[in-house]
Amino acid sequence: MGHSAVIIGAGIGGLSTARALKRHGWSVTVLEQAAALPTSGTMLGMWPAAVKALDGIGVDDSRRGAGWAHIAAGAGTRLWTPAGRTLLTAPGGADVHLVSRPALLAALARDIEVSFNTQVIEAEQLDDAELVVGADGTFSRTRQRMFGDRFRARSLGAVAWRGTVKGAVAEYGETWAPGALFGITPAGPDATNWYACIRSDRTFDGPHLPRVVNHFGSWHRGVRELIGRIEENAVLHHGLFETPTLHSFVTGNTALVGDAAHAMAPFLGRGACEAIVDGTTLGRVMAQASAVDAGLAAFNKERRARAQRLVLASRLMGQFAMMDTGSGIRNAAVVTVGRLVKPRPRQDPKLPRR
Repeated sequence: MGHSAVIIGAGIGGLSTARALKRHGWSVTVLEQAAALPTSGTMLGMWPAAVKALDGIGVDDSRRGAGWAHIAAGAGTRLWTPAGRTLLTAPGGADVHLVSRPALLAALARDIEVSFNTQVIEAEQLDDAELVVGADGTFSRTRQRMFGDRFRARSLGAVAWRGTVKGAVAEYGETWAPGALFGITPAGPDATNWYACIRSDRTFDGPHLPRVVNHFGSWHRGVRELIGRIEENAVLHHGLFETPTLHSFVTGNTALVGDAAHAMAPFLGRGACEAIVDGTTLGRVMAQASAVDAGLAAFNKERRARAQRLVLASRLMGQFAMMDTGSGIRNAAVVTVGRLVKPRPRQDPKLPRR
């Protein structure tokens, strides 16, 4: 006899979980309060673990088309001051896999039936479910039902603007200043992602481009040139939040995945990737377990500590990048580290050393 699960939320975590469970023989019902999947969103970087996880649930190279990009390892990225001084040049690493949020969601939703315009209000609606997965995002009602109001998402005291512009740029990287940062990353061969962040206890009404110009328009040429390409209707704006540390990702027959379990600041670029890994991990351990409670215990053990370390690391990275007091000392330390790790030119072994 097959197993069945109800998944609350058709975001990245929920759809990854649905695909993983379905591939292991589970019957899945996905409930989503929105009317449809989103049709807009910036490009997301896929870390190797996320790419491997996607391959494992059938979203491999053969299923990737428009909205996906693969960029070969380049010369690296830079870290600047607002005046344009280079603090650090990071060497190029592995190839970069990119996907727009709508394209990723569409690929994950393929062959998955989603019940849109469906909201779970009371826990009693799920009494007959064998397994319940809370994938309902940063402000998860499932988490609130499991653990109470004191585990609501908390503000990080910062807001962000982000978007994508047409065309590539000469150099990618981040610019750090007291209380603010501006980042530029690739979004494919002919597009560029940007994101900007300041410390603030509240979000702002539009239009948003004038605020971006006001905060960052006097920074170095790379930032100014990119800002000059931004279109007002393509700017996204939101506050930054994180999930308080939970003592468990599971209660009874319910598990939390993605932002419902571990919403984090965006400064490490890991939120979407970890949601995918959550889903594929839950599908695998449930298939291997002798009972639902055993599978949930295995999921909690494998994912909770790691994800919560990333929540902490993401917050600390943002605080480090936008620190007010001591930013000069910080910059000097970053320069020193860059000099220490800078690779030395290789010597021809046929020539004598001098």
